[in-house]
Amino acid sequence: MTVQPLRWGPLAALGLVCGLVHVALGIVLYLAGVYFEPGSLRLMTFVLAAYIGVGNWWYGRHVLGGKTSYPKALLVGVVISVTTGLVYAAYNFVTVSFVYSEFLEQMIQAEFGRASAGLDTAAAARLLAELRAGVSLGGLMMGNLAAVSRIGTAFSVLIAVGFMGRWRSARVAATARS
Repeated sequence: MTVQPLRWGPLAALGLVCGLVHVALGIVLYLAGVYFEPGSLRLMTFVLAAYIGVGNWWYGRHVLGGKTSYPKALLVGVVISVTTGLVYAAYNFVTVSFVYSEFLEQMIQAEFGRASAGLDTAAAARLLAELRAGVSLGGLMMGNLAAVSRIGTAFSVLIAVGFMGRWRSARVAATARS
């Protein structure tokens, strides 16, 4: 069985495409007025898993010639995750700094709306002050990068298991032909 080396150029391009699609999804959700809804986070998390699965399939088929192993599938998923997180963090910086300057306040107000239910006026004012003191562009960027990377790595571990079965099947078939 021929072992295919990793090719970093196509892998980096794949991660960049996944990151740009993630940004486009975020823009659509924001412009639709649902970005701060809990369902949006679930959707973006589900779509991240899809990027990793489809990205692994594409990379394995078109770059590795169908010779994907568990370590390679895991690495492809991690690269997609981290690259997606980096692209999204860069997008956060550019858009919050130059386009949607009200984004952080909207994020604070969305969390305040969820967390302030049932609080008296003084407690609500303290909560709002704490939220404003705790939110920053750097925190948003690093939080998104860390979350996408961690969640994507967990998905990568699970998704790569599917490729491990295909790899073992191919090795058994190759041994039987020998």
